[in-house]
Amino acid sequence: MNFLIYPALRSSELAQVQALSSELEIVNALTEEDALAAIPQAVGMYGDLTPALLERADNLRWLQTPVAGLEHYMFPALAESGIVVSNMAKIYGDMIADHAFCFILMFARGIHLYMRRQIKGVWQKGTPVHHLGDCTLGVIGLGGIGAELARRGKAHDMRVIAVDARAGDTPGRDLELDALWPQERLHDLLAESDFVVSCVPQTPETVGLIGAEELARMKPTAYLINISRGVVVKLDALVDALEAGGVAGAALDVYEQEPLPAEHPLWQMENVILTPHVAADNPHVPQRRIDTLCGNLRRYLNGEPLRNVVDKARLF
Repeated sequence: MNFLIYPALRSSELAQVQALSSELEIVNALTEEDALAAIPQAVGMYGDLTPALLERADNLRWLQTPVAGLEHYMFPALAESGIVVSNMAKIYGDMIADHAFCFILMFARGIHLYMRRQIKGVWQKGTPVHHLGDCTLGVIGLGGIGAELARRGKAHDMRVIAVDARAGDTPGRDLELDALWPQERLHDLLAESDFVVSCVPQTPETVGLIGAEELARMKPTAYLINISRGVVVKLDALVDALEAGGVAGAALDVYEQEPLPAEHPLWQMENVILTPHVAADNPHVPQRRIDTLCGNLRRYLNGEPLRNVVDKARLF
């Protein structure tokens, strides 16, 4: 099987792929010119398939992407092609869920306020405290990240509810959630939740998913957390809701505009926690990426179903 890798893998990573089978004829392309020369013979590929490469991909049947989110990867000709595309879903689930749950714990124990007092050298006891066993966690998008977050919520005795666009076919479908609703019931989830966490991918349907109308559905005592994609939450609407007391606080790792401008009002709000798009930072990510590639390549060689096959029209 002719298999193209572009951009090239490091030698240690390439060795893991080569060890899968003697039937593999691998081109580890260092340049786009090398990739263009190899793509006409390639049946499978790992890496960045550009429009120029696709034009010459006469035999390509399967593409393994190095990324999970496809909003900046997919282009019309690829979406319309017959090439099967699989992504890196699930390699970030636990680490991003940990980041989101860290936000929840900080709000529940008032750590966001104590940290600000620490910086000022102020010894002052007392913040609002929430017992997680009394709280409802609302998960928007029950994919790999959402499912891991739901598990953490249940482990802390929270009531966990979720909405998802996939009817009965989510990674978290086997969890014993208190409710799993279709995406159309988002407003019901917002009204019932004490902590709302966005875990959805970026698709045409999720751009601007949380705006003024949705924030108005939340409890004034509830917190909004976004660790998915920046375009999901409209920041102007969030600022308005925070200033008006419509929601108790917000924690964000992703933003409509990155970097978030230094003059943005969110920086100065005491009930807001901001991190600079780092929820997926983890030393295990590179190896997980190679493990996913090798696992799917082994399945392809054995004629077995691939994992993480995406709907190219829906981007997940």
